[in-house]
Amino acid sequence: MLNAVTRRERNAATSFVFDSINARGGWVDDVHMYSNKMTNIRFVLEAREIEPFLAALSDYGIRLDAPAERFAPDDHTERKATLQLSFVHDEPDLRREIPAVPG
Repeated sequence: MLNAVTRRERNAATSFVFDSINARGGWVDDVHMYSNKMTNIRFVLEAREIEPFLAALSDYGIRLDAPAERFAPDDHTERKATLQLSFVHDEPDLRREIPAVPG
């Protein structure tokens, strides 16, 4: 479980995370967006790619809590991880209209 905070615009930050995972040979398993406040991203990445992935996020302006585990640069084991990305901004909550369904 990784926790991160950013002041970057949420769509741009989320796209950057997706692109960074894909660029390192990983893939996104699942995404849950909670209004415009937070996004949880579940992904798979080789252990040796986790450190460069975290460094790329940090360089982009996504501040991460230190992961509990360190990985060897020659570890090709696939690891499942979850990134909880919180957005700091002054925007009101994002509201989506739910269409009326006849029934």
